[in-house]
Amino acid sequence: MKYSLFRFIDVIEAFAIYLMCFSTNLIFIYVQTLDLGDSFILESFLESIIEYQLVINIFLTFIMIVFHYQFLNRKKTEISCRILVGDTMVNVVIRYILNSLTILVFSFLLSLLLNFYLELNVTSNLYLVFIFIIYILISAAKVEKE
Repeated sequence: MKYSLFRFIDVIEAFAIYLMCFSTNLIFIYVQTLDLGDSFILESFLESIIEYQLVINIFLTFIMIVFHYQFLNRKKTEISCRILVGDTMVNVVIRYILNSLTILVFSFLLSLLLNFYLELNVTSNLYLVFIFIIYILISAAKVEKE
């Protein structure tokens, strides 16, 4: 983390947002697997929330887009300073991508453990991982100096 743009608080914030997205998706999947035939009111309530699963997941991934955008806007001056002292833009972008992917992988692995514990399907979280990788690559194109 010595040459990283991410500070400890940035790592924690990104990790928490990724984990929130994965956990919410797992909760939706877990609720769908529950058999609530005895409680009609609870079942109808949960079904009404599950109808909006896609919208909620898109909103939560949008929060991650906002995080990357704000993070890069806060770090423009630091990127300029790094380039002034001899670092190259390519190295800064590569470190940004690698650090972002590392945070994503750790949060995915934690959600994967929860996934195996609850014995749920893994594919929906894999879709989120691919979406987040695309977000990271797109935001890497926005790494620029001030």
